Amino acid sequence: MQIPGGASVDAQRVGVGGQVALLACGLFATIGLFSPGLLLPQLEQAFAGTPNVDLLVPLVGTIASFSFAVAAPGVGALLARFGCRAVIIPSLILFAVAGTAPAMLDNLWAMVAARAVVGAAVAGVFTAGLTGIGSLSDANRARMFGWYGVVGGATAILVFPAVGAIARTGWRLPFAIHLVALLVLPLAFLLPKALGRAARRAPGERRGESANLFGPAMVGLLIVAAYAGMCMLLAPIYAPLYLGSLGITDTRLLAIPVTLSAVCAAISAAVYGPAQRFLGIAGVFAAILIGIGGVLLVAGTTDSVVIFCIALGILGGLMGLVAPNISAAALAAAPEKGGEAMGLANGVMFGSQLLFPFIATWIRSQAGLGAVLLVFAAAALGIGVTILARMTVIRRRVVQS
Repeated sequence: MQIPGGASVDAQRVGVGGQVALLACGLFATIGLFSPGLLLPQLEQAFAGTPNVDLLVPLVGTIASFSFAVAAPGVGALLARFGCRAVIIPSLILFAVAGTAPAMLDNLWAMVAARAVVGAAVAGVFTAGLTGIGSLSDANRARMFGWYGVVGGATAILVFPAVGAIARTGWRLPFAIHLVALLVLPLAFLLPKALGRAARRAPGERRGESANLFGPAMVGLLIVAAYAGMCMLLAPIYAPLYLGSLGITDTRLLAIPVTLSAVCAAISAAVYGPAQRFLGIAGVFAAILIGIGGVLLVAGTTDSVVIFCIALGILGGLMGLVAPNISAAALAAAPEKGGEAMGLANGVMFGSQLLFPFIATWIRSQAGLGAVLLVFAAAALGIGVTILARMTVIRRRVVQS
């Protein structure tokens, strides 16, 4: 079978163990990029006398996302040349070593450096997993993209309470959770060497238009990816703030919308395969974005805690479909450069999260906290309706021809 963006590899050679290895790659974005955020208050106290502590402690929590965004496109090029296995194995080792390093460090600058390495390792593992899935047969690809999202959502549900419980012993021990990479390492050796490697072309053979990483389809996708990355932060960051503005101060109640959102995301990702087959990639985007716009309008205007929590749960379910659809769309937009396209799209998705605090803070200063949700609702509706209109135009052209 000729794989888009990869070498000629029989899909049957990616056995059960190899498929488990590919799905396990979905663990590491949550662990590597987000789990240390729970430790930041303790780090701030532990290093209270350090110069620039107010800058360095937040960097410990955010620098990994930045390095992920920077490294992901380059990882795609490495995948095209060397294949998934050759990228996943060293990335897992790097993740384990750099991820646990802060537990043995007493310098915030060194911790920031270690966390930057973790972000690059996550880019290697995460993008390679997606590229490997993109190299599977058409029948398996959409289903595996969906389950990749399930793994990420389930990890969030399990990891955050675990890190919170371990953190009661201090801030050092929770960094040991990065050692889970060593458990996945043996599975990575089950992957075919050629999986994800770009097919060699005959001398003088030219690439098609699909090799263009910045064609119209890809540019549109990157806009959606940037929006989706920022939207991912609405539940974990702005839900507690918004509930606080309604007079809710009980931390157990503040955790409800975040937890509900994560649970719904994990459940919805499991149905991504059937959704893509029924609606198509563009149809899934249109439905998701219009749905997001609707629930954010409700969440941004309601005074009911129950309705707000339900809206955030639905938002989580819709977001659970976004990430796998972005990967599928990237592969469709540039099939000859599948790994690079998925690396770029996911890099933009996570990288855009660095802009979110600045954008959200400005909106809040101008029109209040609820306006943040309403502006994101308007953006979702605008993008979703645009995609829907584009689909309608294309269908009319097909019918007329």
